[in-house]
Amino acid sequence: MAKPTAQEAARRLIVLNGMVAYACAMPPPQVWNNLLPKWSKAEQDQFFEQFKKIPQSIAGFLKSAGVWNDLSPKEDKFLHAYPQDLRPQDQINVSWKMEAAAALMWVLGILPDFPLFDEQTNPELLKRIPKQDVSQFIETAELRTPEELELKRSLAELWHWRSRTRQLIEEGRLFPKIPDQDNIPQFKSYDDVVRFTARTAKEKNTLSEIIDEDFAVKGKAYRDMTDNEWSAAQSIAWERHFALNWLCGYAPGNRWDETPTGT
Repeated sequence: MAKPTAQEAARRLIVLNGMVAYACAMPPPQVWNNLLPKWSKAEQDQFFEQFKKIPQSIAGFLKSAGVWNDLSPKEDKFLHAYPQDLRPQDQINVSWKMEAAAALMWVLGILPDFPLFDEQTNPELLKRIPKQDVSQFIETAELRTPEELELKRSLAELWHWRSRTRQLIEEGRLFPKIPDQDNIPQFKSYDDVVRFTARTAKEKNTLSEIIDEDFAVKGKAYRDMTDNEWSAAQSIAWERHFALNWLCGYAPGNRWDETPTGT
């Protein structure tokens, strides 16, 4: 199966930019949960009528950019849903797509350096995505080399693996018994695996820094992050892993929604 082309990657980036813009323009979840129930039916109807203009504007831009047909089924459903029918988590999930967009921005040369995995993407960076002469941007798009893409894809997968390993630890999952074998490290816990992986990745320069034999995140070991910090790190790694897996041809038929993110 052929991998997505540079033009398909550029079109996907334009779509992601529109979806993130919509999610960020929506009132925050606490409005739906706390404010709306206090309004009268007339006030709610007036709010929703005004709110309809936002997705209509986003849809108009995507159509004028010639990428309307590139919407995935899930994106199409989100954009056409009535605001009152959307779950707060739906909005949050789409807003995190800015991390996938950041990965594609690097792939297409808009960003010179790949974003760090312990830093959320600044929404201001999305302003670098062309909104004028979009057709020219798509036609002239070029991808970085396959070697560069695979290197970053593997790195994103590694960070995603670290988030899932912490999840196993947090859930108290029993570590599987591994038969003793010569020349194979003997692990007794998930943390043993993490420490071995971190050391090996540092030796190979896959990770530029480790702390206490663990991935370094904002000056601390991954295992020492707060729950909120860990949640953000999970989302960053998952979204970038997702985007790079899609770009490297892992999705059946290159269908965005079906991109796998196994570690």
